[in-house]
Amino acid sequence: MADTMPHRLLGPLEKSPFGCVRTDILEQIAPLFVNRQVAKGTVVFDEGEVEGRFFVIEEGRLKAFRNLPGGHSITVFNLAEGDFFGFIPLLDGGPFPVSVSAVTDSRLFVLGRDDFRRALAAHPEMCASLLSYTARRLRDCLDHVGLLGRRGATARVAYALLGIMARAGKCSGSVEIQLPSSQAELARSLDISAENLSRSLARLCKQGAIERTGRRDYRILDVDALACAAEPPKPSE
Repeated sequence: MADTMPHRLLGPLEKSPFGCVRTDILEQIAPLFVNRQVAKGTVVFDEGEVEGRFFVIEEGRLKAFRNLPGGHSITVFNLAEGDFFGFIPLLDGGPFPVSVSAVTDSRLFVLGRDDFRRALAAHPEMCASLLSYTARRLRDCLDHVGLLGRRGATARVAYALLGIMARAGKCSGSVEIQLPSSQAELARSLDISAENLSRSLARLCKQGAIERTGRRDYRILDVDALACAAEPPKPSE
């Protein structure tokens, strides 16, 4: 393992679940990761495998997918440089919920579960940090369930924008936000079509709730109007 690898890994780790861990502990954990090169088309792991491993992408693009009856597959989400995956199987040793394969030649940092458990034993204070991260992710999942309960594309989009605004730590005034993914990926996460997403954003702009300032950049102009749009329509409407 190259001497520079832990230093290359520290930045990506700070954006992962380990970002809550103290820097001095991160510096001790980083050397436990193994650098792995993955050729385009290689399956990193299959859905159902139980060998708990945590991955951070140093370079390249990958996709998480599920196989369907008839030999077809569906992409669940895409992964790129700086992204991570495999955190839950790392924690509980349970099966991977999806398969992951390399879309391009890629380089990964990999942490095995045995090394992870030894690190926890050596640094028990990590447990509180990782538990806090897991709780936030659970809240995000519950928020997403609430989002999908909104009937109508515009309500879902408005609710999602309010969530982005809240995560930025702002709740009033004119706020600059950036969509966290491409419009196609955001539409999939909201369970609406890309066309409905575009129409909903245009409708919110026309209503004066938001203003587009870049390809993925928007300015929240009227929080109250956006909150009103996020309310699901009544059955009679």
